[in-house]
Amino acid sequence: MQLYKLTLASILNRKTFVIFAFLLIALPFALPLMTPWESKPSLLEPARAQAAWVLLWVAALGWLFFQGAMIGDRWSSHGILEYFKTLGVSKTRQMGQLWLSCFTVFAGFALITFFISTFTAMPGDPVEAEHWIQTNLQYLLLFLLVVAPLLILSIALGTRLNGAAAYAITVGLALYGLFGIAQLEVFLVDNKNPVLNLVYIVSPHYHLSDLTSRLVFKLGALPAADLGTMATYLGGIGLLTAGLSFQLFRAGK
Repeated sequence: MQLYKLTLASILNRKTFVIFAFLLIALPFALPLMTPWESKPSLLEPARAQAAWVLLWVAALGWLFFQGAMIGDRWSSHGILEYFKTLGVSKTRQMGQLWLSCFTVFAGFALITFFISTFTAMPGDPVEAEHWIQTNLQYLLLFLLVVAPLLILSIALGTRLNGAAAYAITVGLALYGLFGIAQLEVFLVDNKNPVLNLVYIVSPHYHLSDLTSRLVFKLGALPAADLGTMATYLGGIGLLTAGLSFQLFRAGK
């Protein structure tokens, strides 16, 4: 695990994670207070949960994928990965250790968000509270099924391209799956172009992992069947992404 320790030490030494950790803790409490919440105080807690999860997405897009892309680029171009290869560390183990080093810090971000959304915004009604906890657990599961494979992709692209290009591709894919799909769906309502329909079908529907609206409007937890379908789909996309990343990953440039 020397590569993991080296990479984690590099991340901790740069200290950029401290900024995001502070924002994840402070802004969910501060941002809702900047709205006219006094007219309806009951909206304050759902707004806090919304802010917490939105900020976690921002941290994934703005920090996690950037770290993965830059570490893949830096360690590959500086010969670190080639060195560990000579020590007998396989490509799979190298990818796993780089991924784990980035995700170790980000797991703390996810726990901060889960704690704030679950325990500082929980409804007072016992039935609603039970659904609230379940929805947050479901959200965390689906969120990780999207973010974890994309982190692997950013690292792999970083070893093959420069860090900026790897980051841009990963973030572009994530944004397309989260928001671009919705725009394509609206366009396809009045357009039956078979090519665009095929693009829509094969596109990664990452927006399925966003349960923010269920929290804000207190719609309750997803039925088990729906959750299973979404988790299976996103997990399948994640496996394909990981497989592609394995093919793209290389030790030296």
